[in-house]
Amino acid sequence: MKRMIVNADDFGFSEAVNHGILKAMQEGIVTSTSIMANMPGFAHAVQLYHEHPDMAVGVHLNLTCYRPLLSTHQTLVTETGYFHKQDDVAGYSESEMYEELKAQIDCVLAHGIRIDHLDSHHHIHTTQKLQKVMERLNKEYALPFRGGFAYPVSFPHAQLCMDFYDSGVSLSALEAVCANISDHEVTDLMCHPAYIDQFLYETTSYSWKRMKELEILCSEEAAALLQRYQIQLCTYKEV
Repeated sequence: MKRMIVNADDFGFSEAVNHGILKAMQEGIVTSTSIMANMPGFAHAVQLYHEHPDMAVGVHLNLTCYRPLLSTHQTLVTETGYFHKQDDVAGYSESEMYEELKAQIDCVLAHGIRIDHLDSHHHIHTTQKLQKVMERLNKEYALPFRGGFAYPVSFPHAQLCMDFYDSGVSLSALEAVCANISDHEVTDLMCHPAYIDQFLYETTSYSWKRMKELEILCSEEAAALLQRYQIQLCTYKEV
């Protein structure tokens, strides 16, 4: 049996992103999302979750976008208090990374959200630099992860598929994903459906393609592909 999680990243990024993700879950093939505890749209995302408590939600761990939750970091932030860019994490302190990511998970839990997995912004959790931190978080929370690791892992995870992204945002690319899914493991198809607002546009270079993702993921053609290739949609509860 082919099983696929369709996970929308960046829940909590902004209100426009949140509305796009909710639409993709209600009207499209998206089955799961992951929330960012440190972003401006977090409170709005929490509100939407409590209005729709059947949503499957993970935590989108973040060390590379906007500001951290904790104000005590020395190595994670620039002089302005914002995270360093993705390419500048080499100098991050292991203890500070652990403390910040634990704070993000605990923040989500404290807002009454039942979480079913962990993944991360820019896939930082898959890098060798984060291995010890992820192993520690796995022991504490016993949650499955999104895969793609650059190091060996023993904890449960879904196979990451990044083929529906950027230049791959098309119905034909989605069909190729469906045609090549393994029968032997659960696949997490990463996606970023969203509406666009000024904050998203100014904060990330990946903005307008999100509208195209939303259109495709909510289309009848996308649903038909799942039937044609006999794919069962699922969430991280099945991992």
